[in-house]
Amino acid sequence: MLIVPHPDDEAFGAGGLLAKMADAGRATATLHLTRGRAGRSLGLARPGELAALREGELRAALATLGVADVTVWDEHDYVPDADRGIDQHAGLASLPSAQIAERVAAEIDRVAPKAIVTFGPNGANGHPDHVATHRAVVAALGLLGAQHDVRLYAYAADVAYEGAARSGFLSAEEILRLHLPPTHVVEVDAWIETKLAALACHRSQALSVLEFMRRFPRRLRVETFHRLRPTTEPGNGPRTVAWL
Repeated sequence: MLIVPHPDDEAFGAGGLLAKMADAGRATATLHLTRGRAGRSLGLARPGELAALREGELRAALATLGVADVTVWDEHDYVPDADRGIDQHAGLASLPSAQIAERVAAEIDRVAPKAIVTFGPNGANGHPDHVATHRAVVAALGLLGAQHDVRLYAYAADVAYEGAARSGFLSAEEILRLHLPPTHVVEVDAWIETKLAALACHRSQALSVLEFMRRFPRRLRVETFHRLRPTTEPGNGPRTVAWL
């Protein structure tokens, strides 16, 4: 089960894994907490229409990746400024933490996954919606207790994000302090065409897709994760696995 805040978060970080599991006949499920109304549109939609457009792109991407169990909430994502045609908004961080944890827990209980993938404590790039999602998943598992013996993984890069600091995001120091190195690696060379096709479904976010390819070309072929639960003892580097 993948739990992320925005449309396209799935394809960037775990598109190959989802496609690989689907091809092996393994069930996958996704929960997106928002419809991505705060993203850029490249002129493909008016501000008030962007959420519907992005949800359609998301569902097309997930169909490409073979995900049949798809849940999309309509919570508001983070809006850093007013230049996107909508009012500033604190996004998922504005929701009562207990409320969102209970809702996430209910979805986990319904799906009953063996493993969950989400963002790590630094949100990968410090994005407040990424951080809030991580906290909600951890809190949800705490509410569920021992009734679900589920492994928890976070997206993990070899080095901490080093982009420019952005308003409302974690600071560069916090991103580095909360960085988690990969413990598990999934090679997805054989599914790269499917992953690229899924990324291409996110037409309104084409500039983000291209920037991802420019900066992280290896992550098209290799997807890396840190196992948070159960914890992994430090070893001689990450393990290469078929899936999580």
